[in-house]
Amino acid sequence: MYNTDIIVRYSFLEKGKSDYSGMANYYREKLIANGTLKPLAKASDIPFYMDLIGGVKVDANVLGVSYLDVHPMTTYKEAEEIIDDLAAGGVNRLVLNYQGWFNEGYYHDAASKIKLVKELGSKKELEKLTDKVEAAGGKLYGDVAFQKISFVADNYNYTRESARYYGAGYTLSFGQVSPVTLRQTHSLGYSETIYDVISPKFLVRYVDKFAKKIGKYDISGISLRDLGDLLTSDKKRTEIILREEAKEIVKGQFEKLKNTGKDLMVSGGNAYTWGYSNDLINIPVYGNRYLIIDEDVPFYQMLVHGCIDYTGKAINLDDSFDQKDSVLTMIEYGCAPHFTFTGKQSSDMKYTGLNSFYSTTYKNQTDVKENNTVFSWDTLAKSVYSEVNGVLRNVTDATITKHETLDSGVVKVTYSNGVMIYINKQAVAADAEGSQLAAKSYEVRGAGR
Repeated sequence: MYNTDIIVRYSFLEKGKSDYSGMANYYREKLIANGTLKPLAKASDIPFYMDLIGGVKVDANVLGVSYLDVHPMTTYKEAEEIIDDLAAGGVNRLVLNYQGWFNEGYYHDAASKIKLVKELGSKKELEKLTDKVEAAGGKLYGDVAFQKISFVADNYNYTRESARYYGAGYTLSFGQVSPVTLRQTHSLGYSETIYDVISPKFLVRYVDKFAKKIGKYDISGISLRDLGDLLTSDKKRTEIILREEAKEIVKGQFEKLKNTGKDLMVSGGNAYTWGYSNDLINIPVYGNRYLIIDEDVPFYQMLVHGCIDYTGKAINLDDSFDQKDSVLTMIEYGCAPHFTFTGKQSSDMKYTGLNSFYSTTYKNQTDVKENNTVFSWDTLAKSVYSEVNGVLRNVTDATITKHETLDSGVVKVTYSNGVMIYINKQAVAADAEGSQLAAKSYEVRGAGR
C-alpha cells in the first residue's frame, strides 16, 4: 500500500477558455509563474537537431576467441566534415547529440567512469569539434544512459543494483521485441541490446561519479537518453521505493547534473524535467494510434513552445517517412527538424545491435534513384530545414495560444506574437478563412509584425 497522501487539485476556467487551448494556456502560465518554464529570447533561426552515432560494438575474434570490438561509425573528423557541409547548405544553430562517444560505444558501460572511445579520435579533437559547433551558434551534447545498463557492461552488479519486481524478486531486465513471442526481453542475437534497469537507490551513486568527471571534458552539455522518460519503482521486500519517491530521487540527479554547468538535453522529457532542460528531443508528435482516438492534439508542444527548444524523433528513422507530411507536421507542431546520421555507410551496422538504424548514411556513395533523381539524406536534410525554418523562425520566442481545426478541415495555429499558420494536410484544396489553400500546403499570415 502507498503510505502517502494523495492530493487532487482542480482549476476552473472561464467560459470560452475551457477547450484544450485554454487548458494549455492556463497550465503554461502557471509553470512560468512558478519558475518551471522560462520564456526564450528571440532567435533568428530554429535549431537543427542531429544525432551522430560514434562507436558501435561489433563481433571480432582473436585466435578463434570471440569478443566485442568497437567500430567507429562517425569519427570526430567525419563529424567536422558533416558540420561544414550542413553549414554550407544553410543549416544554422546545429544541436549535435553525439552517441557512443565514451565507455565502449553506444551500448556503453555504466557511467561511473568516462573513457573516450579512442577509435573516434582524441580528446583534443572532440573539444575542437565542440568549439566549431559553438562558434556557429550551436551546441555539442554527449549522450549518456544512466538507467538502462547494457548486459555487457563490465562495471555493474545487476543482481544487487537492479530494480526488482515484488514477490518473486526478479530483476527488471528488458531487450528487443521478439517477433515470435512479442515479449520485450530478447537479444535477437546481440547481447548488448539486453539491459537491466538500475534501482533509484543506486542511481545516485553513478550520477555522483559521472558529475565529478564530466567537467574535465569541454563539451556543451549532457544528453540524457533515459533519465527524463523512464521512472521505475523498486519493490525489494525490505527497501521498497515507490514511483513518487523515485521521481524525487531522479529530480535530485537532474539538480546535480545541472550544477555541473553543462546544458542538459532530455529525451522524452516528462514534465518534472522541464525546469532543468535546455533542449527536448524525441517528444511525441502523434497519439497512440488506438482506433478510439479521433484526433491528435499537440498539447505538449502548446505548453513548452517559446520556453524550451524541442523536436520529435529522427525523421530518417521513420519507417513511413514522407517528406511533405513530415514538413507539415513539424510546422503544425512547432518542431525543429531532427535527423540521425553516420559518417560511414549504415550497412556497416547490419550485423550489430544497431541494425535497426538502416538509413543513417549522411551522404550516399552510390546513386540511389528515386523519381529519377539521386537521393541522399544530406540534400534532403538541408531542404527540410530550409522550408521549416522559413516558417518557424517567425515564432522562436512565441507561445502557441490556440490550435484549432476549422470546418474545412484546415488546421489553424495562432501564436502570441500575432502570427497565424494555416496547414492543409488533406488531399484536396480547402478554405482557410477567406483563401483557398492547396492540398498538402500551408500559409503564414501576420509574420513580420
